[in-house]
Amino acid sequence: MKALYTTGPGRYGLVERPIPEPGPGEALVQVVRAGLCHTDVNIRAGTAGHVRYPFIPGHEFAGKVVALGQAVEYIRLGDRVAIHQLIACNQCSRCRRGDTAGCENSQELGATRDGGFAEYCVVPARHLHKLPDHVSFAEGALLEPLANAVSAVGRAGVGLGDRVVVIGPGPIGLLVLQVARLANPSVLALVGTRDGRLAFGKQLGASHTINLGQSGALDALRAALGGRGADAVIVCAGATSALELAFEIVGWRGRIAMEGTVGAEEVVTIHPTRLFERLAASLLGVNGWVTADFVRALEMLSQGLVSGLPLVTHELPLEAWEAAFGLITARKSEAIKVEFAF
Repeated sequence: MKALYTTGPGRYGLVERPIPEPGPGEALVQVVRAGLCHTDVNIRAGTAGHVRYPFIPGHEFAGKVVALGQAVEYIRLGDRVAIHQLIACNQCSRCRRGDTAGCENSQELGATRDGGFAEYCVVPARHLHKLPDHVSFAEGALLEPLANAVSAVGRAGVGLGDRVVVIGPGPIGLLVLQVARLANPSVLALVGTRDGRLAFGKQLGASHTINLGQSGALDALRAALGGRGADAVIVCAGATSALELAFEIVGWRGRIAMEGTVGAEEVVTIHPTRLFERLAASLLGVNGWVTADFVRALEMLSQGLVSGLPLVTHELPLEAWEAAFGLITARKSEAIKVEFAF
């Protein structure tokens, strides 16, 4: 089978690998769609510390079950499935209290085990979720980032009538925008620096869009919030300036959820008297999702509550992997979500 294989940071290549065989409790999935995300860029650059070389990357993918190992009951041959790529041990103290995102012994397809940038992938059957017939494979490959969005919105505690700001109109930010919209906030502002992305966010339900590159942007954002600050700010941009903006606009008892990632050595100045004493604000980290988030994401796509396909702007064959990485690192507004089509 064709596979994108890495033996270390920057050492990537398209290779021929044997088709793996599923063991007990496993299924062999023929990959149909696989999404490329910024984490894959970090893995290639060697800045993601959770990987174990060598392996086949790719953690956002969907496909068809073509072989089954022993003791598999829930999944059948031919099932169309999305892949829950986080594999928890279900034994550590965090797992036993339901916090599988923080599993102390976790594995991940596309990071510590072979993932979806290949024609076939072996997956634990319990990590396969059946796709309804009307949900496409392209949408199925979006379920992992959508689960992240569900987690981030939940972490921020977005509720009815809240004034909400989403910083960063990337794929996750645009999904967060749609998930937050379902809570019926009174204000749902999308903030960024690219007009094309902001216009797209308007179509997806943003009540206000603010381009930070324009003069008076901060005043315009404060006006959109009615001069009262935000109840929830979800940071989906990988820049310290985005977090600093969140500190500026959060309101009384507001929640700041940090979904975006910044460099490990980056430092941000916090004024605790203003944030924590005067505003009683909360700063919350977002690190992954649990199975319930993934299931809810699938329900949202299935019921048409979230639009996934419009985010998929580019479909490339696996042979064009270098071009695919180039599309998402060039920061071109027209490239939102890039997927490999097999």
